[in-house]
Amino acid sequence: MLFIYSFIRLLYYKGMSPDELREEVELAVVEFIKEKLEGGEITEARAEQISQRALDVLQPGMGFEELYKAIASLDDTMPELSVVVLPYVRDYEANVTQGALSSVRELIKQGQYDAAAKLGAKAAKSDVELEWKGSGGTKSE
Repeated sequence: MLFIYSFIRLLYYKGMSPDELREEVELAVVEFIKEKLEGGEITEARAEQISQRALDVLQPGMGFEELYKAIASLDDTMPELSVVVLPYVRDYEANVTQGALSSVRELIKQGQYDAAAKLGAKAAKSDVELEWKGSGGTKSE
């Protein structure tokens, strides 16, 4: 069974490529930095570190799977970036993880227990093929 649940909406409804999504996240990081600098909540040095982290992690040419893993890792060492990362992680959870869960349920209803177990294990390891039907265009709040 081919498991495809992510990025359909981004690809077809919004026509967004992985590089366009990467640029959107980079813009959200820039807006975040600008807001925090203007509010005196971060220093110039910290703003530079945050900017460099985004540039190091978000590379041109990444596929959707690699990009979403990279987005989720942005706040690993920069917790203040969680406000940028969270909308994308929520979108992933709502559309990819829940899609996998729905597929597992359907397989169980069909009596395909081995296939359901394998798909569940792949989803738990984040090893499912991504073709997301997420909301895309999510902006940081």
